[in-house]
Amino acid sequence: MDNNLTMRMGAFLKKEQPTDKEIIDAAEILLQLDPGRERGIYNSACQRPQSLLPWVRADLQKFYKIRMDGITNAEVGQYVDETEKVVIEDLQQKPEGIESVAIPDNPAIISVRGKRADHDSLPDDIKALWEDNAKRWQKMRELHNQLALMVAKPDYQKCDGYELCYTLRQTDNALRSAYKQYDEYKEPDHPETPEEKAQRIVKEVGAARTCISRTLAKETLADKDVDKLQEAVNTLIENKANIKPETIEKLKAAGVNISEDNEQGATD
Repeated sequence: MDNNLTMRMGAFLKKEQPTDKEIIDAAEILLQLDPGRERGIYNSACQRPQSLLPWVRADLQKFYKIRMDGITNAEVGQYVDETEKVVIEDLQQKPEGIESVAIPDNPAIISVRGKRADHDSLPDDIKALWEDNAKRWQKMRELHNQLALMVAKPDYQKCDGYELCYTLRQTDNALRSAYKQYDEYKEPDHPETPEEKAQRIVKEVGAARTCISRTLAKETLADKDVDKLQEAVNTLIENKANIKPETIEKLKAAGVNISEDNEQGATD
């Protein structure tokens, strides 16, 4: 059973006034759980999210109660604790060029991550990876600070921090994947011909699809598995390859970061 999906269901059910997108996302979960019975609710929710909220909430609550029998509070707490350990290292390395941080140093910054010596000569899409990661890092600092304030409350429980931790893990996965691509980029020995580019894309897309299929088939995912999934998804998005909506839902539940724009573009 996918525990991440179960916790996402619980996070939605705790919301008193979910947004249109959150309702549609919840309807997608129902569609994944029971495609035959929930397709009508999903289709209607896409057109009239707020009107369908009572039905989405009621059906999701039924599935949630059943699935909760298979997950313990200890497992929820373990996910939150693991998230703290996963992101702390990246939060302690401030990207070069960020002059100030508007939130308290929590955790303290112990080093600065420098740009490549040849940064200015890199292709624009590779340079953009650095700029995007600077924004991701700032977002992670803000989310971590929000989590720290939540934990400090007397009535805090581990499950309360799940939604923030889920977003933190997604953002951190994207940050690590982008840094890897940025650090490992090498200039091609010779200009790539159109034929060579087409062949390369076919191989990369095929390998990415195989990675996603095999990894999602695992009963449990380690952090390195999520990193592999993130890299595979980035490859598909960069090459404008189609990703099925049900696969996107599984990937997001696993902690893979897929922005709304990329999510829509990947399914066109």
